[in-house]
Amino acid sequence: MYSRTTDDYDKMSKAGIEVIVQPSFWLGAPRRFVGTFEDYWEHMITFETVRAKEFGIEQFVCISVNPKEAAERPLALDALQAMVSNGYLDRERVVAIGEIGYNLINDLEDEIFRKQMDIASEKNMLMTIHLPHNNKPEGMRRIEKILQETSSRKYDRRRILVDHNVEETVDQTLELGMWVGLSVYPFTKLSPERAMKIIKKHGTERIMVHSAADWGISDPLSVPLVAREMRRSGEFDTKAIEKVTLYNPYEFFKQSTKFTWKP
Repeated sequence: MYSRTTDDYDKMSKAGIEVIVQPSFWLGAPRRFVGTFEDYWEHMITFETVRAKEFGIEQFVCISVNPKEAAERPLALDALQAMVSNGYLDRERVVAIGEIGYNLINDLEDEIFRKQMDIASEKNMLMTIHLPHNNKPEGMRRIEKILQETSSRKYDRRRILVDHNVEETVDQTLELGMWVGLSVYPFTKLSPERAMKIIKKHGTERIMVHSAADWGISDPLSVPLVAREMRRSGEFDTKAIEKVTLYNPYEFFKQSTKFTWKP
């Protein structure tokens, strides 16, 4: 919502959205200072929470060095240190570390990804993982490699959400025991129709629908649009629609003691 207007909150509220969880993402241009990370995290935790509440929406936050910003050295490492030492992960309403993962899929991103996974493990926090926009199967292969290289007890896969899944990656995400996020975004991600077809094929267990809304052409009402498409199709009952748009996200995020909202 950093990139959205207050009008968007108004539309979301009218559409029946009661709670949102925002990941940390890039600012549209490369950051140059650690302070811009800290100002952004502070804005998310404080200002956006108040702005959402004015429209009856509860807002929770995921804090991270986003994959699109993970390749800069020493900036990304310095930002990680600030994230931990200045207590951002311990703040009220910070329910997960995320987004973490891959953008270009290189070793610099891999280093920051692994470090943030370790921080999440040490703090017993949820993780939200970003599959890259291009070559998502390779991103999944790298994630699986990390999980295979570590003790099964180090990363609790029930506490990991993999976002930006597409048709080619859903099976693997589920087989690895993680949660599937379907990001609906008009051009570069999923349409409501594609998301609906994935749910029809794979069922509703550990699958949730997200609105991907940022600097590009996007729609913060994507979740209710998917719900409408599911309802119009006549192939899903109300229970299935509510499961992927409300109860599955709730089941995942309520694993954090700081996620205090209840349906």
